[in-house]
Amino acid sequence: MLRLAVFVGIVALCVASNPLDHCCSHEDRDIIQRQWKVLWRDTSSSKIKVGFGRILLTKLAEAKPDLKELLSKVNIEHPDSPEFSAYSIRVLTTIDLIINLLQDPEALEAELDHLADRTGGGSFAGLKPEHLQTFAELLNRGLRRVLDDYNSMSWKSCFRGIFTKIGSKLHA
Repeated sequence: MLRLAVFVGIVALCVASNPLDHCCSHEDRDIIQRQWKVLWRDTSSSKIKVGFGRILLTKLAEAKPDLKELLSKVNIEHPDSPEFSAYSIRVLTTIDLIINLLQDPEALEAELDHLADRTGGGSFAGLKPEHLQTFAELLNRGLRRVLDDYNSMSWKSCFRGIFTKIGSKLHA
């Protein structure tokens, strides 16, 4: 019974406060960084990043058809186009930046604030929290397929707070 009470207390703490402070442990951050580096150690990793990004974004548009209009600016109708390839790599580069900042909480917080400001308006007008949730689910599924030792608990523990922060200025 005491264990259950402690577990419930920890979960409540994660929900009530900044999830990155309490739910994303130092060990979780290490695991994510190690696993992420495995994906991009090959010399042709930029081609892999573009392909992975294209798959994530096209699956996102399939799952959330209302995003097709927003992504039409980056030529989603032609996933092999240079415009869509460039956008795909920008998305993966942003994830890469976030992962590389995991060990520097102040810089990470500043970057997430910047991303929240950018996604809250401008060229991202129309993006909704549910889109980020779906993207997070697709990223989880994709990483599960490409990483042999994928630790979904670490990724979910950290990225739940990351995507919540990025989507904090979006309109439902």
